[in-house]
Amino acid sequence: MDLILIGFMGSGKTTISQLLGERLGLPVTDLDQVIVETAERSIAAIFAEQGEVGFRLLETQALAAQLDQPGILATGGGVPTQEQNRELLQRHAAPVILLEIAPETAYERVKADKHRPIAKNLNLAELAALKASRQAYYQSCADLVVDANQTPETIVNEIIDYFQAIN
Repeated sequence: MDLILIGFMGSGKTTISQLLGERLGLPVTDLDQVIVETAERSIAAIFAEQGEVGFRLLETQALAAQLDQPGILATGGGVPTQEQNRELLQRHAAPVILLEIAPETAYERVKADKHRPIAKNLNLAELAALKASRQAYYQSCADLVVDANQTPETIVNEIIDYFQAIN
């Protein structure tokens, strides 16, 4: 991978990765989509059948398989919560970009999304607590932290400036 995006659910990883791909002329991979295609079932179905532990195992396998591919990788919000995933991200040469978002913004973006097994039953306080519990993991992997409470264009420009400066 050339760039890896991490961040809490609703931070814009999918949107920003698509915009970056267009601007940089790089292929984009969404890790959740890879998991769905590999498992041949939805994330909700994986959670229902295998629980979060089973899903996280598939997620780690997919992450390891994708790191040597070219392009931009948009990870799922829980990727850095697993020690093996943090090690994979920290060892890989591609810069890891953390899209940092306010819990209130994340809540507004995900509260109606029934396809997010972890978020669908959380209120704002619970979602904020979940984000806080993950924050150190996100920080430990990040080469760059970008405020994702800005316009997508501003976020993309900041990431491209960083990417060009290190290459």
